[in-house]
Amino acid sequence: MYYPYLRGRQNELLCLKELLDENKLSMKVTPILEPVKFSSTFLTTLKSFIENDREILLIQNPQVGRFDEGYAEALRKANEEEQEDTRIKLRRTLEEYENILLDGHIRKAYLMNDVSVKKVLQMPEQEKKQIYVLNQNRGDDNYYIQYGDKLSVRASFIPKDEDFKDEVPGDAVILEDCYQKARRNIDYMEQPDVSFSKNHLIFEKRGYKGFSDYSVIGKEYEESGFAPFAVAIHVVYFNERQELRVHHFVSDSNWDYSDPARKFGEAMEKLVNWERIDLVKYTRGLSGLLQYYEAGRFPGLGLIKKLSLMHHIELMGRFLEGRE
Repeated sequence: MYYPYLRGRQNELLCLKELLDENKLSMKVTPILEPVKFSSTFLTTLKSFIENDREILLIQNPQVGRFDEGYAEALRKANEEEQEDTRIKLRRTLEEYENILLDGHIRKAYLMNDVSVKKVLQMPEQEKKQIYVLNQNRGDDNYYIQYGDKLSVRASFIPKDEDFKDEVPGDAVILEDCYQKARRNIDYMEQPDVSFSKNHLIFEKRGYKGFSDYSVIGKEYEESGFAPFAVAIHVVYFNERQELRVHHFVSDSNWDYSDPARKFGEAMEKLVNWERIDLVKYTRGLSGLLQYYEAGRFPGLGLIKKLSLMHHIELMGRFLEGRE
């Protein structure tokens, strides 16, 4: 099973919703969502998983973004808003969210830290068996050394570390940041083609129940983007050994912020003329990029990211389905 880890920004949410709506999200893929904003898109995305009879892991204790603040603000306004129509609408939204959380398709997941460990330890055994925990740091194995079977849950996401895995009771899933993020888009020109991961090839051999990564965004979270000098398009593909690699297609006219549409065209021209293009599987995401290029239209930086994510997630699902 593949568990792509996404933050709940607009384009990550739309990526998941569109894959669902177009039946491109494999049954071999279960996304993890760390919410960063309490928004209508967030709610409609969760509802889409319920309506499509699919599961999603929802982080209950997000560590980045402003989700908790946004939710608290909605609660405050629902009680203090003077306009009755607005107050009623807010209360309905909050009630809808509470009902969504009760649905069995929305699986609870916790990022492990001192606070969440105490919460898990206090849960009834039956509840523990239904949750997931995510250990993002190698030092988190100390929780298992200290508490052992008391932290037995449905599945534990851990770094790819055999000593760590030995301490985990029950099923373990690899959680790894496979993306080598550059400081600036233009820096990808120095190493345009790099290894991404072999976890899809080795997870079962090593006794893991699945694998997880942060796709072509990476673990590092940035609250808001900025206008880059260069446009970069990140496309994952399988080499001849079925190892996953990522190629960065970067624009050339990178001396200032101007004309991102031209820069998109330059990066896409490199993609369509790439000598290894035959290795790239066509997906909904890749087709979307090509359609914008062929129409001479610039989709915007957010949509480029969304389509690159869609390509990666669909690609991994097709790979896992093909192994059966």
